[in-house]
Amino acid sequence: MNPTKELVRIEFDFVDQDIAEIIAASTTPDGVKVGKPATFIKASAASGGIYVQIAIQFVNDIHDIGLGILAAWLYDRFKQCNKKSCRINNKETVLNKRNIRRLIKRELANQIAREEQRRNDKRRPAKKRS
Repeated sequence: MNPTKELVRIEFDFVDQDIAEIIAASTTPDGVKVGKPATFIKASAASGGIYVQIAIQFVNDIHDIGLGILAAWLYDRFKQCNKKSCRINNKETVLNKRNIRRLIKRELANQIAREEQRRNDKRRPAKKRS
């Protein structure tokens, strides 16, 4: 793969099963792969409920071209549902192009932060219990 391009995997948790199914059943643009929806129950007072998770892989580059293609494609899928907003990853999201792009960027930033935390945890020696 070109060094300026990377394969990125992000996950979205939807409360609305119809939206997740439309995304999973749609023909994807080149460089985008969508996994099958997986239903799970989140037990939490603040954000508990039944969710449908979709994993999406796409090729991105330093100019975020892949991100733009993914955002435009997702926006078209959301328009098929005729909904103005929905709950994605515990946040009510207005379904417009700018917010979808922002959502993808936020998920990418969270993923980078989690990976960095894992690397730091591996380097840090375990504390001795007394």
